[in-house]
Amino acid sequence: MSAAPPESHLPATQWTLIARLRHGTAQDAQRALDELIKQYRYPLYCYLRRRSYSHYDADDILQDFLMKLLRNESFATADATKGRLRCMLQVSLERFVINWERQNQHRRKEFSLDEETGSGESEAEKRYQHEKFHSHETPEQIFGRKWTLTLLGAALNRVAENYKARGKEKLFNVLRPVLMDGGSLRGENGPRLAEEAGMNYGALRTALMRMLVDYQEALHQEILHTVEDPATAAEELAQLRQSVS
Repeated sequence: MSAAPPESHLPATQWTLIARLRHGTAQDAQRALDELIKQYRYPLYCYLRRRSYSHYDADDILQDFLMKLLRNESFATADATKGRLRCMLQVSLERFVINWERQNQHRRKEFSLDEETGSGESEAEKRYQHEKFHSHETPEQIFGRKWTLTLLGAALNRVAENYKARGKEKLFNVLRPVLMDGGSLRGENGPRLAEEAGMNYGALRTALMRMLVDYQEALHQEILHTVEDPATAAEELAQLRQSVS
């Protein structure tokens, strides 16, 4: 009889980004970091820009910061009681910026006005230039709002992929605007939407209720990727909703 395999050091709970960064193999951690950068880079960029950094500095700071996360295994020593990716990233970035300022205290003086307003903008900066922030919003508030919108978008994409795989892409496209506008048919031309979806109005209402459930579940799954303890997912969702209210 062969010996039982050694007990895995990986957590038995949700295989989140945090778990992969903290406990995964080098390959797992790299893939998690790639996913983190792809999905959450823009909220961090907005945070830095709102702190009055030029787009040149914001790009450089963020690039150095994200590479240091993996190189120094920052998540392995992060406070488990604050095991939310959103909070961990913000606190880690704040600390990184302090050190960056010390090392680059004369950097801003090296740029001319022409360089600051010239070409060479990143995609994040082009997107940032179209934002309409309120004057009273702090960098932290903007970061929280953009983080939430990123999660909502990821959940929506998850639902879209699911409906496409089930051959219901047309139904999703018809109901997507309703879903994004609060999920109610009140004020909508229900019969017209039903005709577009190829079903009667009663069936459309049922389909919308099911899609709302699918969306809530997708959002829950996205949040589970960003929290250490799944039990905190509901609390995190409540805080995120407050950030966009």
